[in-house]
Amino acid sequence: MNMNVRSRKLITKRLRRAFFYTTLTMFVALNWFARLPQDRQQKTYSHLPQYLAYKLYYFSNLSASMTDFLGITGHDSVVDYQGTLPVRNLVVGGYPKPEAHRRVAGGAQYLMRVGFTVCYSPELRHPLWVANHVPAGGRLPESPRPPFKRDPEALNSPAPGDYAKTGYDRGHMAPNRAISTCHGAEAQKQSFLLSNICPQKPGLNRGPWRKIEHLITDVWPSKYGDLWVITGAYNSSESKRLPSGIAIPDGFYKIIVAHKNNKLRVLALYMPQESGYGVFPRTKIISVDELEILTGVDFLADLPDEIESQLEAEKPTRLWPAGWRGNIKLLISLFTDHRLSWPKRHQ
Repeated sequence: MNMNVRSRKLITKRLRRAFFYTTLTMFVALNWFARLPQDRQQKTYSHLPQYLAYKLYYFSNLSASMTDFLGITGHDSVVDYQGTLPVRNLVVGGYPKPEAHRRVAGGAQYLMRVGFTVCYSPELRHPLWVANHVPAGGRLPESPRPPFKRDPEALNSPAPGDYAKTGYDRGHMAPNRAISTCHGAEAQKQSFLLSNICPQKPGLNRGPWRKIEHLITDVWPSKYGDLWVITGAYNSSESKRLPSGIAIPDGFYKIIVAHKNNKLRVLALYMPQESGYGVFPRTKIISVDELEILTGVDFLADLPDEIESQLEAEKPTRLWPAGWRGNIKLLISLFTDHRLSWPKRHQ
């Protein structure tokens, strides 16, 4: 009898050990797969049934996100910088400068708001870019969402009804929560003026775009200090329009800049309009140089040339680590808020 008990205990111990090492091996393998070049990942997905492909996409990026958030894996674009960060009208590194052949017909209109600045296109009827400041300090209570309104200062401003029954969300460029909790109710009302809004597909607006906004507003400032954000829309020559004439951007970008303890770090992301709800933002990281080639816009030009070149050439391999408190929030959201949806290959 004692021998049988010992045998069962030994078998149970071996099974537990085998399960632990098998799980660890799978976690490491999935983490490794998530860091392969995108073309190699897509090639693997193409050989799998769709169900298995999106499971592989989800769990590989989930494992990579977990270790990235803890700072165990990946690297950032960061340099030593002891100077003063150049910020003018809440725009970090100087106003984005479009190349001559990429300039939008009709020019741009600059609108100064509380906590953010809008570069609005009367011809496209949406902002080209918006810059906002997210301070590291305390937060105000979030106010109830105000209604969307036409902007009386913006030329050819859309009206709320211009988005009705189009299938597109009214996507904030300066985010509602960041503006409300950092700058107050009056600033929030200004963020609901349609000069701050672009057409965004629901999967993007309510999925990876919202997750990045959450990191910027509620997670990163406690670790990296004040954040300066440039958010923009990219329109190609083939961009379509809503029936009301509002241009539909092909995609959207964010450039996030932090300067703390003489460390200057930059993170850029580009999300195509078709990015679905389940897309992981970490898969949309891009270097600033790559973003400049895509958009035809020069960013951060007021930084010293050597600093600018180094920061813009480096492509980070992770979202910024969040610290232990931030990691708890992020891991909860990863397990509870991601819906498994397969991102199409061109995303």
